[in-house]
Amino acid sequence: MADPHHQEELDTFDRTTVTLYRSGIGAAALGLLLHAGALVSQLPLPGRWLVLLGVAAIAADLHLYDKRIRWVFGAAAWTGVVLGAFPGLEGWPATLVADAGLGFLYVTLSGVALKEQFCFRLPLMQAVPVLLATSLVPLVLGAALPAAALTAGAGVLLGVLAVAKWRMPLHFDIGDRSRYQI
Repeated sequence: MADPHHQEELDTFDRTTVTLYRSGIGAAALGLLLHAGALVSQLPLPGRWLVLLGVAAIAADLHLYDKRIRWVFGAAAWTGVVLGAFPGLEGWPATLVADAGLGFLYVTLSGVALKEQFCFRLPLMQAVPVLLATSLVPLVLGAALPAAALTAGAGVLLGVLAVAKWRMPLHFDIGDRSRYQI
């Protein structure tokens, strides 16, 4: 977890994982916007897949002190990945499983938004969990326009987060290694 007042020496692995984490936030934000567009246009845009890939990158490269919170983020992400990419189903069971997977991916994105808001005092990030959770209700009920609006709102906020993260020095994401629970 970030500590802007501590500058850890970064090696190539650190720089790579921070870059992948930040790229995952950007990919998930873009994926949410594409998913919102797909809901309205009924075009098969790759939004869900981009959200899935972004969250997978986030979960794999998350730097967080508390091992229990790190585990929850990772477990939610990988549950979402498995459900989101679940093959062999057709019709409403496939939709239900995919929507459940999206919900688990949203848990990780919500946690990341709150973590970043807590660490860096980024405004409006606490709205991301509300928007994402609320978007699932109209999604499941088949109300595309409200689901798209809520999803797009979360996508915009995560896009703002991605830009803010890229403006920060890489060492902000690592923090003080001595505080990590292994």
